[in-house]
Amino acid sequence: MSYTYHSETYGRPALETSAGQAWPGLRVERFQLDAMALPAHYHAQHLLIIHQGSQPVVSSRRSGSRLEQDRFQFGDAGLYPGGDYGPISLDGPADVIHVHIDAEQLENRVRQGLDLNHFALRERFCFADGLLTQLGRQLLAAAGTEHALGLLYVESLTNALCYHLIEHHATYERRVAGTGSRLPTAVLARIDTYLESSTEQPVTLEVLAGLANLSVFHFARRFKHTTGQSPYQYVLSWKIRRAQLLLRARHLPVANISDALGFASPAHFSAAFKRAVGQSPRDFQRG
Repeated sequence: MSYTYHSETYGRPALETSAGQAWPGLRVERFQLDAMALPAHYHAQHLLIIHQGSQPVVSSRRSGSRLEQDRFQFGDAGLYPGGDYGPISLDGPADVIHVHIDAEQLENRVRQGLDLNHFALRERFCFADGLLTQLGRQLLAAAGTEHALGLLYVESLTNALCYHLIEHHATYERRVAGTGSRLPTAVLARIDTYLESSTEQPVTLEVLAGLANLSVFHFARRFKHTTGQSPYQYVLSWKIRRAQLLLRARHLPVANISDALGFASPAHFSAAFKRAVGQSPRDFQRG
């Protein structure tokens, strides 16, 4: 399916983008814009815009005979579901993050495991939501770096973003509840067994959710409710504990342990280990 992104609408490239990462259902871009007027336009995807410029900017949008206008400050956001939009203008320079969310995939997330009569994302011209702002900035940062456990980190951020939008910025009717229940002990045991037998393999939310016979969306919610950690945090903690055992045994160099546990690189392993334990793997091994 082909989409029009604002890098095309603005006629200028994004300063930063996740386009090369091919994240499923999500794309993040950052633009620095001058005062401008954008004609009427259409986007099939949902669009979350986060303003992060130090100077406020007034944005105006015309819908038929109605004119909307608001002053966007650092951290303010706009949420625009896929559809047609009238002309919009900015009265000054703006530094913005665009989070494009695949509309079909977002709805699939909420419909998996729920019997819905209706689902729709709410349009909000200007609002403040600290968590959405933080998640948008973390996703943009992730577009330019490789994390210790690779795609699992981005999947965790994406899941948190989508869940927050569904819970706080959408309207829906559901007939089936109970998605917040705990995961059975047998499921957690299956996950630990999988981690034990697949230490060198990349771990994804899709694989973990499959072990629980749940959708990715509901698995992540129930996993956090059960363990108090996100799947990413849990897997990383598991690997750090295993690394401590291997380091104590003193049989393998740090680089080999990093490879054996499926970290992106020895540098990522060392940084993650130091954040969790408080000392580098080499210092831990010497001690």
